[in-house]
Amino acid sequence: MRAVVLSDERIINFLNENFVNTWIRNVELRHLRDTMGYQRMFPLARTIISNKWRRGPVDTWIISPELEAIGHVAVNEYLGNNRREDGTLESENYLLFLADSLAGKLPGLGNIVLTPDQPSQTVLDVFRTPEYGHQDYTVVVIDTTTFENGGKLTIDMELGNDKASSSFFLLDAAHKLTFDAANKRPDATMFDSAYDVGWYDPGEIGQMTHLFKRGQIHKLVGMGWASNEKGSINAFRARISVEENQNEKDTK
Repeated sequence: MRAVVLSDERIINFLNENFVNTWIRNVELRHLRDTMGYQRMFPLARTIISNKWRRGPVDTWIISPELEAIGHVAVNEYLGNNRREDGTLESENYLLFLADSLAGKLPGLGNIVLTPDQPSQTVLDVFRTPEYGHQDYTVVVIDTTTFENGGKLTIDMELGNDKASSSFFLLDAAHKLTFDAANKRPDATMFDSAYDVGWYDPGEIGQMTHLFKRGQIHKLVGMGWASNEKGSINAFRARISVEENQNEKDTK
């Protein structure tokens, strides 16, 4: 990274003006987790551990003053899959990643944008059963703000071939995720939920719907339960689509 994007003076100036720059070694994250336990870890390290830490050689995290992850890119993916084919410099891609993080677009954290021209997308991700004394969860941010007249959001969840089951929750993006220790579910008001998808039938498809009057940003949360085998991982495919409400002119 230092020999590529961090050698660009524009990026150095942007980082110095907008961020407090620090670093932590991945091996130290593992050491802290194993010796201190998740709850006793330092808040910064806990944020990284709980947000799909990928254990790569170098990860870039953007974390808000409230210690919420608002951007993440793994260097292996950035230098590989995320390299533009149109000849755009890697430094410009990285600068865009930094700017999108500050703008609240949550780059690299599973966010998707639906529009009237592209009202449907499919997300493929994973969830992990709790292993380190805390609830692991996967968050997909769904931006429907371009649907000014509102619409119907539909999400179909299908699990992979592993045995681990999951439950899914649909929330307003403004809600901070907190968890009920007894029920292992978000305390925030939910739009809809689909419990124990894949528990009785591995091929089961869970569905959630939400009618919204005006475009907004949602959070789809997927999590594995402690009833699964400890530390197990499974994939899920979420088909996410919006059926737009017709405005008054169209209905007359």
